[in-house]
Amino acid sequence: MPKTTTTSQPKITVVTPSYNQGKFLERTIRSVLAQNYPNLEYMVIDGGSTDNSVDIIRKYADKLTYWVSEKDNGQANALNKGFKKATGEIVAWLNSDDEYCQGALEAAAQTFADNPSADIIFGDSFDIDENGNILRDNRHTRFSFTALVVLGSIFVQPASFWRRTLFEKHGYLDESKYFCMDYDFFCRIGGCIKAKHIRKHLAKFRWHCSSKSNTSLSIQQIEHCQIREKYLKQVCKGFPEKLVMLAMQVYRAYWFLLQGDGMYVLRGVCRRAFSRILQS
Repeated sequence: MPKTTTTSQPKITVVTPSYNQGKFLERTIRSVLAQNYPNLEYMVIDGGSTDNSVDIIRKYADKLTYWVSEKDNGQANALNKGFKKATGEIVAWLNSDDEYCQGALEAAAQTFADNPSADIIFGDSFDIDENGNILRDNRHTRFSFTALVVLGSIFVQPASFWRRTLFEKHGYLDESKYFCMDYDFFCRIGGCIKAKHIRKHLAKFRWHCSSKSNTSLSIQQIEHCQIREKYLKQVCKGFPEKLVMLAMQVYRAYWFLLQGDGMYVLRGVCRRAFSRILQS
């Protein structure tokens, strides 16, 4: 248990769910602790790993608020275990193969302080490989519930922080979801929140051969489509889906240009065009 500190900064609870990710887990834990945020509540919820994960967790046990290693019912269940113990005003989760960028927690806390009506804040992110090399720069722009539904995840979970009261108002993560529990939660709250984008890279999402993103693609697609369909009529409001999608693409392109990310938009258009050429 970390020492109690007297600080005016809001308490931030970070939960890391883990299962047999010993290869990356230490980097994840160190990226959280290296934030040196003075009012941090950090929990690691391990699903009974059989690799070296528990040894790694024990190495940092004195710096963790809480940790456990026991069989669970999946990632969402592990996360809910942590979130139900959380006492932080602000909460987030960081998977056991992802990392925070330096200064992420400080930036999140400051953004909430500057925007007291905000329910959720999100920043930009990087995709990285197994060794931490940057593969892609992911930038985002202002939040739109309609864009979230019709275009998909317009911001990434590792780079997002939200007020714990959202769980009290809208419930915890859906434990029936194997992959898209984050998208499901954001869609569930998306129509009635105030969200703020911060133009700072807050997290690094790691791509590797054993990640769920690579090994469970078909499940991800099925879950994503089911969630999307649930909210599609609500956001389209009788307009054709393709028209709404085009409108959201134009809307987001406009805001990207306005915030000075014209080259980022151009690179994205070229990347998608090249991908279609390769697939044809």
